[in-house]
Amino acid sequence: MNTPHKPITLVLLISIMLIIVNCGGSSPGSNGHPGNKGKRFTTVDINLLGEGTEIREAGEQLMDYPLGVLELKTEGQTNDSVLVMAVHGYDSRGYEWITGLKNLTEYYGSMFFYRYDWEQCPDIIAQDLGGRINEIYAAGNYKRVLIFGHSYGGMVVTFAAAELGKMKAEIHAIAAPLSGFPKLLDNCNNLSYGRDDKLQYPEWKPSVRLIQHRTAHAQDGAFRELAVDPQEIELPFYSIVELPPTMDGHRLGHNWSVTWVLDKHIGKPHRF
Repeated sequence: MNTPHKPITLVLLISIMLIIVNCGGSSPGSNGHPGNKGKRFTTVDINLLGEGTEIREAGEQLMDYPLGVLELKTEGQTNDSVLVMAVHGYDSRGYEWITGLKNLTEYYGSMFFYRYDWEQCPDIIAQDLGGRINEIYAAGNYKRVLIFGHSYGGMVVTFAAAELGKMKAEIHAIAAPLSGFPKLLDNCNNLSYGRDDKLQYPEWKPSVRLIQHRTAHAQDGAFRELAVDPQEIELPFYSIVELPPTMDGHRLGHNWSVTWVLDKHIGKPHRF
């Protein structure tokens, strides 16, 4: 009979399991930032995403990652005191982010990209985004937060402004229909509108600054068929940047506005 040996076998199995766990290192989704131990992200080597003629395939690859926070990594990253979060738009194909994200990742040491379910309402998405930013911020040694949101993602980050409390934050809403977009919001019954039928946002602290980057209405393929530009709205602690109609000799429309704004932020020039 083998009954007397069962306790030994159990101890042996437990020991083997502990060895496997301890030797396994960080999981593919663990954050390598020393201030964020225990936090789980999908870590993406930004250099694996193509560019140039491969940029659309790279965009598909980016949007194939699971929902949640992606940590974007490359060698030689600096400026690790700034938490940078990028948020895509509705039904994004991802390619509009590739060039700008690569340039940002070379400039900042803590770069993140937020993937979300765009069938949800922007205020609901913003609550999740705000919670994730607060978790990352609390676990690191960050001095400020920098957020970029495009299109529907611009609405999301504007709602998320109220979730950031007193932290020092700068939010960039790019080509975002901040006053509302009925086709996207028809089922969002919890949203509020003012007398002018423009979307209302929760108040945020003065430490949070919002910059809206508006595309030229007639040049934006997402908005040009609308009689009223959905980017037109007045908000607190807020400034407006009017984007040029062209970039590098081509039309600066809805998607390429991302590249313009992200590159402009780090001082990389584009011509009109």
